[in-house]
Amino acid sequence: MAHSLRSILVLTVLTFIIACSPKAASQTDLEFRVSGRITQTHSYCGGARPPADLLKKLNAPVPYAGKKLFVRSGTSNLTEKSIIREFTADSSGYFSIKLPAGTYCVVVEEQVKALDIQSFNNKTTKYLKLDESCLQQWWGKCLMTFDVANSDKSDLNINFHFPCFTGGIPCMTYTGPLPQ
Repeated sequence: MAHSLRSILVLTVLTFIIACSPKAASQTDLEFRVSGRITQTHSYCGGARPPADLLKKLNAPVPYAGKKLFVRSGTSNLTEKSIIREFTADSSGYFSIKLPAGTYCVVVEEQVKALDIQSFNNKTTKYLKLDESCLQQWWGKCLMTFDVANSDKSDLNINFHFPCFTGGIPCMTYTGPLPQ
């Protein structure tokens, strides 16, 4: 009798311990570190052809400190899909976030909400022209897509190029006079 009470007690304690112990993380619960760098380059917007070292400097990516980007799941920019993460580049242009395994779409702030072409048209001038068809296509695309496949990812590099006189607005073209 004492032996069977001891067995029942041991079995009860083991059951309690197993039931209360933390569950092993499933693959969908795991998050992986995704990191990289956000940089910017600029076109030469002066008059006469500049020295080669100035062109080289303008074409060399530099950190885009403070640039904020947003992540949706999938491979296209659909507002039906909510933003699942946002991140901002540090002073050296680096960023790091955690995401579960999956496929992701990175967008800029202007792409988070539904496209408002009028807000872009308000930025046109005599010399700045907006290509609305181009803007609609740009808005639906991801800045970048990437996959997270059960391991950390540290090779994401995103560069923003700024053409002359457009303020970095996509699908905007400057048609005015150039500096002499």
